[in-house]
Amino acid sequence: APQALGTPRDALRARPMTALDRALFSISLQLIALRIPARKCNAFMQALQGHVLQRPKLKPIQPDGEQAPCTTRLLLLDEGIDDLQLTKLPDELRDYVAAEGGEPVRHSVTIGYDKFSAEQVLRRLLPEGMEVPSAFEQVGHVAHMNLREEHLPYKALIGEVLLDKNPRLRSVVNKVESISNEFRVFPMEVIAGDEDLETTVRENGATFALDYREVYWNSRLEREHRRIVELLRPGEVVCDMMAGIGPFAVPAALKGNRVYANDLNPQSAKWLRTNVLRNKVGPRVRVSNSDARAFLRQLLAPPQGATGEPAAAAGEPAAEAAGGAEAATSAAEGAGEAPTLAFGPFSHILMNLPASALEFLDALVGAFDAETWHAPLPRVHCYCFSKETAAPEADVIRRAEEVLGCTIPGAEATVVRDVAPNKLMLCVSFVVPEAVAWRGEGGAAAASVRDGGGEGGEG
Repeated sequence: APQALGTPRDALRARPMTALDRALFSISLQLIALRIPARKCNAFMQALQGHVLQRPKLKPIQPDGEQAPCTTRLLLLDEGIDDLQLTKLPDELRDYVAAEGGEPVRHSVTIGYDKFSAEQVLRRLLPEGMEVPSAFEQVGHVAHMNLREEHLPYKALIGEVLLDKNPRLRSVVNKVESISNEFRVFPMEVIAGDEDLETTVRENGATFALDYREVYWNSRLEREHRRIVELLRPGEVVCDMMAGIGPFAVPAALKGNRVYANDLNPQSAKWLRTNVLRNKVGPRVRVSNSDARAFLRQLLAPPQGATGEPAAAAGEPAAEAAGGAEAATSAAEGAGEAPTLAFGPFSHILMNLPASALEFLDALVGAFDAETWHAPLPRVHCYCFSKETAAPEADVIRRAEEVLGCTIPGAEATVVRDVAPNKLMLCVSFVVPEAVAWRGEGGAAAASVRDGGGEGGEG
């Protein structure tokens, strides 16, 4: 009977190993082949469909070493066909082979390590019955794996095989612990390859540089990043409270929107500035390195000597009007200064910290000054997790309302992705409710008069 896909015969039924011996994967297949006219390869392939050798990285049409290279080829037949009389082929196919000049011959093919996939190699090397850990997230030249406890004795072997089978990789890392710190980075170890984890990735038209040890990056969120950026209208300004290295902020700025971008992690802020300049959007992004609540309070703080005018005009900031590399640099390197509304009021607030962003919604309560905020209230996009399998959307909206202390008219919840069994990542979107937005005892009344008794609009 044909051997299992990619598994050498009895020669490879030895015990599992923790060191990679590539020579063990050199096997010889004794096959029946058809010597056929070169001009008839396509016709034979079509006629014998289902009876031709199917092995990864091994072409069924091979050169015929015993004949002039331009006149004949060898068509490798399925391993179950094992005699020159082709008795296991249907009668009509045997007749076809004879009528079209096909000549059955014996042929030996040597399959080496390079012909096996990573999964096939690891299935051979790991203990029988152990799940093969072939899945990984690629971040530039880095492969990120989450190995189980049972895999750890074989971690170096697993990493080496992944590097062999994925030429674009230079490093393989394994997460040692879960994310448990305020900077959203996780302890990791390099199990194979280069210790240097500074790399670059492309996403949504932007190029991002990062050190994977120092910052958070998740390639699985590319579609969600694009979804939010596509929601932005021309001229809208964004307040990105937990910006990371810029997966929302930089593509938004490339689109022409302006962004107040902040992250608590100093390394994230550093790489965010790098990416702002790398993508030449310095005049459209203000970078801060602060606690998210403090960042929002500083943005919305009444300016010194406020006279009831907006904190800043909604037009182009000085850096953008000036243009040039110096202006772009000054726009991107504002971490040491208190953030101001240099771009004018913002239309969207992004809160991308799923483990705890809902808790930060309290920063919106009384955050807006009706005397100085001359714009519709912004729309919030807050990321969170839910373990409520029956109605996760209702669950996260209810929790958001609990933090704000009011109902949220028109709130929507979008499922972003499955994080783990019975755990979803969602995005709750809503306009900041008038009931809690305004600062001071007369804030809500002032807003009502100003807006004609109206509701907060959507930017």
